[in-house]
Amino acid sequence: MPSPGLAWQTLSDPGALALVDADSGRAAALGRPHPADLPMVQIVDIERLAWGWLAPASRPQSERHLREQVAADPLNTMRGLCWLMAMWVVAVHLRTGRQPTLLVAELHVPGIWRGAEVPTSAAVWEDLAERIRLGVLAALTSDGDADVRFGQALRHPAGIAPVLLDHALRMLAELHRRMLDHGIDPREMAGTLALYTIDPQDRATACFRPLT
Repeated sequence: MPSPGLAWQTLSDPGALALVDADSGRAAALGRPHPADLPMVQIVDIERLAWGWLAPASRPQSERHLREQVAADPLNTMRGLCWLMAMWVVAVHLRTGRQPTLLVAELHVPGIWRGAEVPTSAAVWEDLAERIRLGVLAALTSDGDADVRFGQALRHPAGIAPVLLDHALRMLAELHRRMLDHGIDPREMAGTLALYTIDPQDRATACFRPLT
């Protein structure tokens, strides 16, 4: 459920809800993706596993299940994780006013590799992070070209999807920390959206749309 200051409101679109920040007055429509692109039930399952990964006690089990999903369906698993991050980015935007695309550009993997003393490692890790940012941006903007390029980034070189999962989870943890810094707890946001909406009929409808 959203944090204090954030509230859900119904819309005429049965496939979406409005998320409103009472303090800032900003609002956005959050909608399900078309089921042919990404089933909402898969996003909810990924949300549950992501929360399990964020908790140290349940991290090993949740990470094992995520790795199993990536092995079986790398595209939709990583799409779902990036979609979840895009939803969290929208919540941060509503609270802070920073543009969502800028928030995506700021996503990174924390670590000592970012230091000037390890430029080669930094370049490799930045390339991996940029692939995840591409996936989040594709989900945020419903940009078909970005989604195609993200699919390519998951396939080349062969076997890269599990490596990208590791990076995506660490980027998600950093985004979660930033949300907590702003007083936002995104727990069960995808689950709430799934409970009170239905699958959209129009494949062209964007999942994330500003209302103010």
